[in-house]
Amino acid sequence: MANKLDISLHEASLSIVRRCGADLCEIIDSKFGCVATIEGVENESRTSYLQPPATIKPERRYEFTMRSGVKVSVWKADLTSFLADAVVNAANEDLNHCGGLALALSKAGGPQIQMESADYIRKHGKLQTGEAVALGPGSLPCRKIIHAVGPYLPPNPPKYDISKAKPFLEKAIKSILDKVDKFHLVTVAIPAISSGLFNYPLPECAHTIEMERACNWIFGSQQKQTYSN
Repeated sequence: MANKLDISLHEASLSIVRRCGADLCEIIDSKFGCVATIEGVENESRTSYLQPPATIKPERRYEFTMRSGVKVSVWKADLTSFLADAVVNAANEDLNHCGGLALALSKAGGPQIQMESADYIRKHGKLQTGEAVALGPGSLPCRKIIHAVGPYLPPNPPKYDISKAKPFLEKAIKSILDKVDKFHLVTVAIPAISSGLFNYPLPECAHTIEMERACNWIFGSQQKQTYSN
């Protein structure tokens, strides 16, 4: 940001921020377009942007190491608190984090995530299906959030629609891995992009992600760790 202002809190204002800090941050963001962070105050409000609570204890379900040296792990975990160099967000083309995983990451990481995303769209335009961009993580415990746009399908899609969408999902995974290389990231947590709100059937989604990721790293000889959530 271009300007930064530090404000000390005393007595009544300190009490208000302690009770309503998260709501205050949202109001400042929506009304003035400014990112507010609260330091040194225990936040008693409904949401803490500084320390988002972990709702799921990470549980590793499966792991294997490919011939290239890449370790692939499958986890049941909460991406808002998962420890990796980068977490991947299943984003829409406008980077408007209004639902699903995108909303959860945006809430946990604070208003700066949505603000940086909106600023990117203003400068560069919408992302296309299959594209990805790496932006700041806000207060999440990672170095980058990689926002990736997977294909959208209608509810209960027929096999024909799935086959048409598959190349776009493969492109999205390749775009993610390109960002991993560009920013020299060692570990990346990738969810089942396009499943859920985008209606891509989960089994086909998981298979496509793993095959594209494996092929990309086998032929690229990348030395990375990757996690599926």
